[in-house]
Amino acid sequence: MDDGILEEYLDRLVRIHFAPDMIGPGLPAYAEGKLFDYSPNGILIEEKDGSLDYIPFSAVRLVQIKPKASLWDRLTGFG
Repeated sequence: MDDGILEEYLDRLVRIHFAPDMIGPGLPAYAEGKLFDYSPNGILIEEKDGSLDYIPFSAVRLVQIKPKASLWDRLTGFG
């Protein structure tokens, strides 16, 4: 992974989809939270309750980064 590729996305909402071999019956297929930090080995996300989850890149299939709300969305409260 390129150094600093996620730097501009810190404090953004992300959805981490797990690799197929990391998903089992009764287990969630993804985790959501705010991108808190990352390293060459994994991603640290902050859940809504304030807890931190470390997800190693070996368990990640896809990282979705939610776009920032537009100025209009922020002004009207829809973002």
